[in-house]
Amino acid sequence: MKNFIIMIGGSLCAWFCCDPEDDVYPEPYESIDRIAVLIVDDVANEFEGGEYYHYYNQQYLTYNLQVENVPAADTGYIKVQFVEGNQLIYHASQIFNGSGTIIVPNPLKDPSYFDRVSTEDFANLPQVAIELTNGSSNEDEVQKKWAAVQNLLIVRMGLELENPKIHYFKQNLGGGFTENNKWVFIVKY
Repeated sequence: MKNFIIMIGGSLCAWFCCDPEDDVYPEPYESIDRIAVLIVDDVANEFEGGEYYHYYNQQYLTYNLQVENVPAADTGYIKVQFVEGNQLIYHASQIFNGSGTIIVPNPLKDPSYFDRVSTEDFANLPQVAIELTNGSSNEDEVQKKWAAVQNLLIVRMGLELENPKIHYFKQNLGGGFTENNKWVFIVKY
């Protein structure tokens, strides 16, 4: 009985003295570089997945991507290197009259891995977005592909930056003879 009274008294004291919101602390924003590579299917206009890259050791003052694009005369490839982080963030083969593959990132994180915003608004592709391969893509076509990723939380975080960094290109995996094309969006967030 004595323990029961102490337990009740302790519970009442904790209830009166403690504010339940005292235990909730907002997570501080970590000053790290984050990049997401997001893949959209060209035919279905659906987000297929992607990958996150986090650079915890450094906050780079600049952000540059280097692209190497070898068209598929027989076999070719596209490589995208994050220069400051010295890391290959995307690499895919292009096979003439065949089927190329995405080599990096592989495997892709499933679309369910990426959080989406709860609002129904639409975020337009910013004017500062850069096409990496100079393919002179049709603006309507780019907007259709952008629609598949614009509601991802990491994309919205990237759009909130003072100077958003978004790059994109169309990846022709099949050399023009198959419908195995992907769109790649690279977002710094």
